[in-house]
Amino acid sequence: MARIPDNFIQDLLARTDLVELIDSRVPLKKTGRNYSACCPFHQEKTPSFTVAPDKQFYYCFGCGAKGNAVGFLMDYEHMSFPEAVKQLASRAGMEVPESRPETAADRQRKDRLQSLYDLLSRAEHFYAQQLRQAPEKQKAVNYLKGRGLSGEIAKRFALGFAPPGFDNLISGLSLTEAGLEQALTAGLLVRREDTGRVYDKFRDRIIFPIRDTRGRTIGFGGRLLGDGKPKYLNSPETPVFHKGEELYGLWEWRQSRDRSERLYVVEGYMDVIALHQYGVPNVVATLGTATTEDHARKLFRQVDEVILCFDGDKAGVRAAWRALESLLPALDDGKQVRFLFLPDGEDPDTLVRTQGPEALRAMTDKADALSTYLFRHLSEGLDLNTVDGRARLARLALPYLDKPAGPVYRALLTEELAQLTRLDKESLIQLKPAKPEPAKPQPAPQNAPQRPAMDDGYVGDDQPPPPDWADMPPQGDDDFYPGDDFPGSLDSPPTPRQDSGRRKGPLTMAERLVLVLLDYPALVDTHPLPEGVEQLPVPHIDLLIQVAGLCQKHQHPASLLGALMALEQGETLSRLLKASLKPPMEETMATRLWQDALSQLEVARLEAALMEVEQAGIPDAAHWQELHKALAEARQHARKPFD
Repeated sequence: MARIPDNFIQDLLARTDLVELIDSRVPLKKTGRNYSACCPFHQEKTPSFTVAPDKQFYYCFGCGAKGNAVGFLMDYEHMSFPEAVKQLASRAGMEVPESRPETAADRQRKDRLQSLYDLLSRAEHFYAQQLRQAPEKQKAVNYLKGRGLSGEIAKRFALGFAPPGFDNLISGLSLTEAGLEQALTAGLLVRREDTGRVYDKFRDRIIFPIRDTRGRTIGFGGRLLGDGKPKYLNSPETPVFHKGEELYGLWEWRQSRDRSERLYVVEGYMDVIALHQYGVPNVVATLGTATTEDHARKLFRQVDEVILCFDGDKAGVRAAWRALESLLPALDDGKQVRFLFLPDGEDPDTLVRTQGPEALRAMTDKADALSTYLFRHLSEGLDLNTVDGRARLARLALPYLDKPAGPVYRALLTEELAQLTRLDKESLIQLKPAKPEPAKPQPAPQNAPQRPAMDDGYVGDDQPPPPDWADMPPQGDDDFYPGDDFPGSLDSPPTPRQDSGRRKGPLTMAERLVLVLLDYPALVDTHPLPEGVEQLPVPHIDLLIQVAGLCQKHQHPASLLGALMALEQGETLSRLLKASLKPPMEETMATRLWQDALSQLEVARLEAALMEVEQAGIPDAAHWQELHKALAEARQHARKPFD
């Protein structure tokens, strides 16, 4: 059946902020990592409608409504699937292409992007290995120790080392001619225009991997250890790396269990890492560029309060003003921005190391609110005790009054300016410049290269398959989330259904493994399920197999969740969706848990095979001994998962 291209839907969902889309129709309130409201699809007094910004989906625990941005418009605005896609595309300034099946070119594009991610991941492992093994590693180790970093924090941020030399990465990754071209595209290598020679981009540098919101390595930053310039070097713009949109440390913060309602924005890699180590994990950094509006929208999707940290010198003031101009259009009601200017000679790194995180928090409490900084900056050099000074301030400030997204915030800015200039609000409103007519969105040229989707979403035919999900269990029935301690084994049966028709009690092992895959779908690629596992009498093994198969097509949690909605596993998936709204375990722990579970499954498979052989009568001696040997080895290496 013909359909809107998958890559277009994915790109469209990546450019759509579900929180912003829903909040413009149903006011949302930040509750922990998610947002909540009274459900727009049924009458209720207590909010049970939840929006998960990291997974870009919504769910109502009362009526079971669920979906992504397309699904919300279909249900809320009573649109068809094509109509919902068209409206989202119009909001994003995109043109819906002709409905058509996925082509070989589409698949090749996906494969090319995936190969870039794979290559960047290999490069990350190479740099980390060099920090441990390179002959010149000691100067890198000494530098990191001198900055007060522990081995644990270096591992958490996957810090590495690019040794001196021009072909360490080339030889370390054994790049072929095709691999060299791919590495050039990924920004790992540089080609001289005069000679055509290809060489490593990062040399004699501490390496900082940069991860996207899915935890994929998309680029690198490098800090020079010797003399020379530039001191810091970032990956160039590539098909997967756009520095004006990415925030260093965002992935690491989201992997922590921190529940802060504020995020610090600093200027350097080391500031982010040092603050993490000293107990302030809610910190990110821009990547050698000024704070952009894309940065601002991404920040406000995470928290309600953003603290911008700058040096107190002239360069810091200029950077702060540029950041203010970028943040204003994304500033909605309920959001807050503060400007924290550090004393001369201090940066966040040195401040927390010498005075502790309490000093940073104390300075934060005294930091300027955005409105305070806005009017103070515009008032510099003006005498507000004179008519001329107040008139000048009014003219300078008026263009900024309508920039914030929130109507309440705009009204409060107008009121504050009225107090400063001694003008009434009505006079200021009349003095505001007329708004220009909004420009119609221009369709992208047909041959323009499409940027990759950063977050996959549900993709379907012209009409999506209907989901078959049962209601969620009541709050408190099952508060499990990955990382909790709980009992469980391969043969633990599901708890019998209660009178309410909803199953209670702990999740089975297969269900828990599905939860792991919801956060880390790529585990199936590196550690696939054992062959023959479908024959095992393990509760919900069929669901695990289905999800593992979907993981090969959907490498992002949001996309995977969308596909799961079409499965005939309603009640079980409802329980899992509730658990998936909570923070995931760390990737290293999830990987170990997955591997341990696979070992247990392999033991169970071999035990079943041996029993089948023995029950068949006189077994083949060689085959019987081979199974016994394999079973003994499997038992020796198996560790019980979830212990």
